[in-house]
Amino acid sequence: MKKAEYKETTLTVIIVILCLLFFGLGVSVPMIFDRGTKSEDVASDEKFNAIYDLLREEWYFADEVEDIDKVLLEKAIEGMTDLEEDPHTNYYDLESAQKFSESLEGSNVGLGMSYFLDEDQNFVVKDVFLDSPAEKAGLQTGDVITTIDGQACSQNDSDTLVQRIKDHEGTPLEIVYTHEGESHSITIEPTEYDETVSCQLFEDQGFALLRLTSFSENSGADFAKAMKRIQEAGIQDLILDLRGNTGGYLSAAVDIASSLLPKGSVVVQEEDKDGHRSESKTNDDYDQVKLDQIVILQNATTASASEALIGALKDNLGSVVTTVGTTSYGKGTEQTSVPFSDGTSIKYTIAKWFTPNGESIDQVGFVPDVEVSSSEIENVQYNAEETKNTLEPDTVSVNAKAVQIFLKYLGYSADRTDEYFSEASSEALKLFQKDNALSISGKCDPQTWEKLYQKAMLKYNQDTLYTDQQIETAIDQLEAS
Repeated sequence: MKKAEYKETTLTVIIVILCLLFFGLGVSVPMIFDRGTKSEDVASDEKFNAIYDLLREEWYFADEVEDIDKVLLEKAIEGMTDLEEDPHTNYYDLESAQKFSESLEGSNVGLGMSYFLDEDQNFVVKDVFLDSPAEKAGLQTGDVITTIDGQACSQNDSDTLVQRIKDHEGTPLEIVYTHEGESHSITIEPTEYDETVSCQLFEDQGFALLRLTSFSENSGADFAKAMKRIQEAGIQDLILDLRGNTGGYLSAAVDIASSLLPKGSVVVQEEDKDGHRSESKTNDDYDQVKLDQIVILQNATTASASEALIGALKDNLGSVVTTVGTTSYGKGTEQTSVPFSDGTSIKYTIAKWFTPNGESIDQVGFVPDVEVSSSEIENVQYNAEETKNTLEPDTVSVNAKAVQIFLKYLGYSADRTDEYFSEASSEALKLFQKDNALSISGKCDPQTWEKLYQKAMLKYNQDTLYTDQQIETAIDQLEAS
C-alpha cells in the first residue's frame, strides 16, 4: 500500500514538474503530445509540407515576414545546399547569382586597367589589361591619371568617376596623366574588355611577366595573344603570376595550358560520382609556345583551375617549371552551375579532378618548390562590421590584429600583432592619430580605422607597384638557371 501511494505521488510530482518546465520554456504541452503522436511515421516529403504549412499558417511571426511563402522555400533550399561534406556546393539568391555570373564573365566596360588611389585621390595605374583601351592608348604601370573628362580626380569621388567612364562607353574621353613626372593628354574611348590577362615584357632582362586574375570565357584567347607577343619578342623565360587567382572555368585552364604544352598532352583528369575517369587534352585551336623556363607564383588563394594549370605544367614540362610562393589552396573538385528562370542559380560539385599523373590536391594544395612567405600585410583579415565600433586598449578583437599589423607596417612601434590590443600599441596609435590630425585617444574609432587602412593600403600598393619579394625570387630563379 505504501509503495503504491509512493508511486502515485511520485508520478504526480513528475507531471507537475514537467508541466512547469514546458510552460517555463514557452512550449504548449498539448501541441507537443497531440502532434507528436500524429507525425511519428510521416514520410519526409509529408514532413516537409507539414512544417511548411505550420510556419506559414500558425507561426506567430508569419504575418511580419514579407512574402512568407517565398522566404520559407528559399530557406529550405539554402538548407539543402549547406552541406558539411562540400563547401563548394551553393545556392545563390538573385543578387549572389548575378555577382557569381559576373565573376565568371571576366569582362567589364571602361579603360581596362587596375589602379589604386594616391594621397590626392589620383588614379595610379597598376596593371593594364591585354588589348584594352588603356593598353592601346599607351598607359603603363605607374602612370598617374589626374583628370578624367575635365573632372579633376582630386576633387571628385573615385566611384563617381568610374561610373562616368562606364556611362561614356563608345564615346571618346580626354585623360590627363603624368608619366615619369611629365604631363600628357590623350583621348581614350571606353569599351568592353577582358580583365583577366595582363602582360609586361622585360626584353632587356629576357623575361615576361604574365598575370592571370581568373579563368573566364575569353582567358584562353587572350593568353594566346600574350604568348604570341612573348614569342615575337624572342623571350624564352616566363613568370606566370597566379597569386590570388581563385579559379573559374576548368575549360579555360585547358585552353591556357594549350599555349604552353605540346599538342595531345593531357591537361587534367576528371572523375565523376560513379568513379569513371576521363581525360581533357590540349585544345588543337592553340599552338604551343616553347619556353626555356616558367616560374609560377602561387599563394594560399591560388585555387581550383589555377591549381589544375599548375599540375598540368609541372607533370608535362618537368624541370622547365618552378613554383615560388606559399602552398596553394587545395581545391580539387569541379562544379557546374544551373540557372533558374527567376534569376537564382545553384552551383554543385559534379566531379573531382586529378593532375595528368593522377594526383589529387584536394584539401592539400601544391607545396611550392621555393618557399617565399608573403608579407603579413597581404594576409591581414578584419571584421568589417566591427570597424564601425571603437576598439579600446586592453581588449581582444580580430580587428586588433589588423590595427597592430597596420601600425607596424607604417613604422609605428606596436609591440604585438595578435588579437590583443595592448597599451603599448595604443600609445603607438596615439602617435599615428597625431601625425594624421585625428583626435588623439589611443582608441581605434571608425575615423582612425579608415585613415589607418588607407595609409597602409597606399604604402602596400606603392611598395609592390613594380615588384615584390616573390617576384624578385622568381627573377633570381631565372637568372640562376
